[in-house]
Amino acid sequence: MHILVVGAGVIGSVYGAHLGAADHRISVLAHGERTAAIGARGLHVRDNASGIETQTPAAVVTSAAELDVDVVLVTLRRDHLDSAAAALSGVPSDALVLFMGNNPAGRSGLPSASAAQVALGFPGVGGTMRDDVVTYSTIAQQPTAIEAGDNPRLAAVADTLTARGLPVQRVSDMDGWLAYHAVFVAAISAGLYRCGTDPGRLAGDRATLKLTCAAITEGFRALHAGGVRGCPRNLAVLHNRWLTPVAVRYWARVMRSPMGESAFAAHARHAEPEMRRLAEDVIARLPRRGSDDALHTLLGSRS
Repeated sequence: MHILVVGAGVIGSVYGAHLGAADHRISVLAHGERTAAIGARGLHVRDNASGIETQTPAAVVTSAAELDVDVVLVTLRRDHLDSAAAALSGVPSDALVLFMGNNPAGRSGLPSASAAQVALGFPGVGGTMRDDVVTYSTIAQQPTAIEAGDNPRLAAVADTLTARGLPVQRVSDMDGWLAYHAVFVAAISAGLYRCGTDPGRLAGDRATLKLTCAAITEGFRALHAGGVRGCPRNLAVLHNRWLTPVAVRYWARVMRSPMGESAFAAHARHAEPEMRRLAEDVIARLPRRGSDDALHTLLGSRS
């Protein structure tokens, strides 16, 4: 397949490199100095756990118009998502556009992609970029999520990523999944901001961890009461009002582990505009219920 990557940061580079290594043809939509480097040296990523490097060539294109593309992989941050409309205006009607990122509104919050079929997903990797090389880690507790369906191109993407060592879960209600996940990641990021994006500091701040867990639980309950389905099962079990002490201890352990930095703090630190925008999305969707509303207390903070 010919796959066009829109947003070749950490996430787009990881997926683009692995899809290219599986003999799919990769193009990247031009954007700034990063894509100039890709045009010269391709996509280059390194697995943090194994040290294995994957590098694949990628053509840099300035427009999707009249491009013979099968799949468009959109890996833009939430605060940049609106800008994708222009990039997608020329996508062929028979292409599949797969949005991989924070988007609590689901399909209703997506920019137009002409008549192309749209699918939703969320990355199961995190990492950092240095000298145009992305060092990444897979997140065992949250495999790459891609909506369930019978589109053969979507199945090919999921199968290829799995074969390349990036586990994929197929989700029946990706719209709802994204709404719940937005509550979760916005709350975790807000807790980190209160602690200077230092995961070790958050691990030792029981009051902030308790507020963070209470905010997640309240958000989940509000979404469920509003008829939203699709809550990630592992988070649904952990974040209910009876297990708040367990959740506090669990997240303290996570924040003290290497995953606290790689999966949460690094992204909160480098994508603060996205996390602020996500918090605004959540607050707008879930009205305040009272003065002791943990969700609004946490997400409304600019500490």
